[in-house]
Amino acid sequence: MFVSSALYSVASQYGTGDLATVMQRRDEWWEIAGLLAWKATELGIGWWGEYDGWDLACLTVLSHMPYLYLLTTFYTVRPTTMWAGIIIDVLSTYLPFTLLRDSSPIHQSDPPKSLVANRSILNDLSVQICTSVLAAAVYGLVVYGSFRGWLPTFLIVHFEGLRDLSGAYTADLHFVTAGFIVSGYAAQSFLFMPALGAKPDAHDLKMAEFDPETATLGQTVWYNVWGYSKRSRILIKRTATLAVASAMQTGLRTYFTIQGVELAGAAGWAAMWAAAAVLVGGVFWWVGDVDTIFN
Repeated sequence: MFVSSALYSVASQYGTGDLATVMQRRDEWWEIAGLLAWKATELGIGWWGEYDGWDLACLTVLSHMPYLYLLTTFYTVRPTTMWAGIIIDVLSTYLPFTLLRDSSPIHQSDPPKSLVANRSILNDLSVQICTSVLAAAVYGLVVYGSFRGWLPTFLIVHFEGLRDLSGAYTADLHFVTAGFIVSGYAAQSFLFMPALGAKPDAHDLKMAEFDPETATLGQTVWYNVWGYSKRSRILIKRTATLAVASAMQTGLRTYFTIQGVELAGAAGWAAMWAAAAVLVGGVFWWVGDVDTIFN
């Protein structure tokens, strides 16, 4: 949090002051405490989820981008300000975790075979490009479809003080998708690659021994609910983490920091990005078919 505050203070001296024109002051102690508590929760998710610096950097890009995208698209905040905000948020999480925790084998250039599966696929540039573009396309389709459907009216009703709605009406699918290439790369790094590189564990061996004829009711229920391979479990847990982080980060910052935003408006905007995260995870599950193709 100290790193983030220091970097934002420096950046404000070099052109990110246009954020102040749409920000509202929150002086109540519980409002400030709530934002600080969520920031601490974000770091706690990274620590207890055993993420390394790169994992948390990718999660930060994906969960912080919707808030800044709103400001750039509908509040005429400059794109340079948005990217400065993302860079600052990433550095404020990446640097501490890089110093405190070693890099995951998934993110090492030459990891041991005993720790990482499918190394040749993980290091294949064409796979990285295709999965990044695929994730960007999912985000682009969700946002573009919302622009063409429910979102403009929703914004007018629940966001007082919007400066420009033309971005929703003039959006082009190709340009919208291109704008999410960085998010697509972050999504494939955070979701797809860790699942692809996971090795079977004791849970996999136990599930392989499951016999429906002799299993108890409890064992059968557990098998049907959580009898997935380690790869699938990693993808499910990380997708859930991304959806929750995107919803909470976007909803809290939108409601508490932007002037004229109703609670319902912040919740609706956040829900759109949480849904996009779930769809990206689902598409990666389908494309990778993580329970069969790479076993």
